[in-house]
Amino acid sequence: MAIKLQTLLNHAKENMGSGMNPVVNETILEVVKAGIFVQITAGYRSFREQHELYERGRTNKSKPIVTYARGGQSLHNYGLAVDFVILSGDGKRALWTEGEKRTRVAAIAKSLGFVWVGDFELFRDFPHLGMSGGLSTRDLQKGWRPYLISRVASAISENEAERKNG
Repeated sequence: MAIKLQTLLNHAKENMGSGMNPVVNETILEVVKAGIFVQITAGYRSFREQHELYERGRTNKSKPIVTYARGGQSLHNYGLAVDFVILSGDGKRALWTEGEKRTRVAAIAKSLGFVWVGDFELFRDFPHLGMSGGLSTRDLQKGWRPYLISRVASAISENEAERKNG
């Protein structure tokens, strides 16, 4: 039995936490609605949570390093990023290496304003999407905040027009 869309949406809201930028929140929920079994695994992280992730693999060498960003150096710390994984149709297995579907999710997200770190040359982080409005983490550390405009309503309107004309 296939996982229900409402279950994916509920998990996304829960996993993102309450510190998300409203435009990022609305937009990633639209990505989840796209029909690919995508689970949002993380959203907002406090500086402390980010620092704890940074320490993994550094203080305990038997575990792998999971991030190169310290607290305050990640878009997650400002509610501007999410991590995701593709799920099996029944929702019981995470498909971390599902390249084609992951690339489709990234394309949908990019069309709505996200930047996909899977496109980066030096450091690729395939499960990471961010929306910073052009600001760097240094800008965010200085207290600047992006002015983000939702593309969700216009994307829905374009899809409806395509269905009517198609």
